Amino acid sequence: MLIGHSVGTPIAALAAAIDLRSTKTNVVGLVLSNSGANTKGHGDIESVIERILQTWGPPLWKAMTERSLGSVCPAELVDSFMTYPRRVTVDATIESLRSLQQTDLTSMLSDLSSLPTAVVHGSRDPVRTLSHAESLLNGIAGSRLVVLETGHTSCVEAPEEFAEVIRSIIEQGLKAGTGSAD
Repeated sequence: MLIGHSVGTPIAALAAAIDLRSTKTNVVGLVLSNSGANTKGHGDIESVIERILQTWGPPLWKAMTERSLGSVCPAELVDSFMTYPRRVTVDATIESLRSLQQTDLTSMLSDLSSLPTAVVHGSRDPVRTLSHAESLLNGIAGSRLVVLETGHTSCVEAPEEFAEVIRSIIEQGLKAGTGSAD
């Protein structure tokens, strides 16, 4: 089972495509969350990079965390979100954004059609729109769209519902015989 959230979606999708080309596949399903096939219509990444270069630190991290969450979350959850950027350098963050800007999964999404796939979208996501989720959905035949009442971090904001999506994709994959039984 591979799960890709936001910037992790290209990683999960590409890893799944590589797995499907092997003689012994391991992936039973795929959940792609709060993302799209590319960054078209995703805003001005260059201005985000400039903001990161100028203001990297706790105030920016807090603002980005609060923007990502589609609902008011407990302070301890916001605090836990703040631990991640403390471990990431400015250069790594910018490199990730530039890489994402150059990535377009559109032409390879059909390769994933044999995998049970759910595309999860947060109805209050300020970062990605429903059309971004639909770009994944339309590219992967047989995939299904799950819209949750969340912001950009559906897995954190609606953990039970998100876990149910994962469970259902695993069950579907095991019934279909995707991945190896080992």
